[in-house]
Amino acid sequence: MTGKHVWKFLGVLAGFAILATPRGYAQSEIVPDHFDSPNTEPFLQSKTNGDVGEAMSKVRFSGKVNLPYSVHCTGKRLLPGRYTISLRSDGKTGRATLTQKGRTLEVAGVVRLPANTRARNTVLVESVGKAHRLVAIHLEEMELVFAADPQLEHTSNGQARRTENLVLTRTSPQK
Repeated sequence: MTGKHVWKFLGVLAGFAILATPRGYAQSEIVPDHFDSPNTEPFLQSKTNGDVGEAMSKVRFSGKVNLPYSVHCTGKRLLPGRYTISLRSDGKTGRATLTQKGRTLEVAGVVRLPANTRARNTVLVESVGKAHRLVAIHLEEMELVFAADPQLEHTSNGQARRTENLVLTRTSPQK
């Protein structure tokens, strides 16, 4: 083969490679928003904190809880024993009144939608070693979350934190 024939051969080979390359064609559907799927249920819309006031109306709750140990809450110490808890909420902010043997403590908190509406009514207590802090009160309708108590933050000394759920028994009739 001479140089002239080599160039012809390479040209034919290049042309064949170009013409023989598979082509992709875009496909379109007649109805692009139609999907064949056995699941035709709508997606659940997530609730954000901005939706809390609209999603919840006023909540009133009365119940009882037994604290097996001392608990800190907003700088105050709650002694062990049985407490009556009364909650009021306008949908955005809430107040809890804890009463034991004539001693009353009122605590303000932020209202948010509960992560699990099927969970029992509970009082959430964060424990680090022997220190305990009231974190939140969980109801079916809402969660009332309290500000962090700085005293518990300083007592951690690298100890593991755990959250305990104390059963809150409803004493008021449910709406």
